[in-house]
Amino acid sequence: MLCMVLTSSLLPTSAAREPGLIRGTVVDEKGMPVAAAQVRVDPANGLPRSNIVREVETNEGGQFLMDNLAPGSYKVFARKETAGYPNTAFAFYSNHVFPTATLTASAPAIDLILRIGPPAAVIHGSVRNASTKVPVDASFLLRRAADLENWISMSQRPDYRVLIPPLTEITFEVSAPGYKTYYYAGATDPLKRPALRLESRQELKLDIELEPEDKP
Repeated sequence: MLCMVLTSSLLPTSAAREPGLIRGTVVDEKGMPVAAAQVRVDPANGLPRSNIVREVETNEGGQFLMDNLAPGSYKVFARKETAGYPNTAFAFYSNHVFPTATLTASAPAIDLILRIGPPAAVIHGSVRNASTKVPVDASFLLRRAADLENWISMSQRPDYRVLIPPLTEITFEVSAPGYKTYYYAGATDPLKRPALRLESRQELKLDIELEPEDKP
């Protein structure tokens, strides 16, 4: 879940002609600052991406500063995967809910509190050849069961670790060249596939064995 509290910070008229900035603090679901989180802003409303739009890292107090921004509206995201906070720039994790900040000539600076959390749930384990037990690099395709068009695909090493949104029903499948696709809970039809739902910080260990495709 992401929420944001905004206050406009007016700069002197002489500085209003300079590029804008977004600054603030990233806090977790308990309101505590999150150090070493990555903060990203993207242009909203279909505005073209510029090379000045980038990621910055929060300091020990959870504070960040993104400067050299042109006037306009921006989507603001934060992540820290090592602490269980996934990249909310992906709709699969944010569910299309994210804060925005608008910079104008009269208010070119925005101060905000960017709240992230609760932490994701985790699926982890191994992917191996069902016959030889050899480790296999694989692709994971995860979907929100309530909106199958809201999905994410990611490549994983044989010993994988995948973050999933907490308290959200998801389906997933695992594939690799030369192997039959693995479907969680067995059903190949996403509409009939049982969903997986985990609590925040809950971990599920799942060792997956991929069956080699039948040779002609």
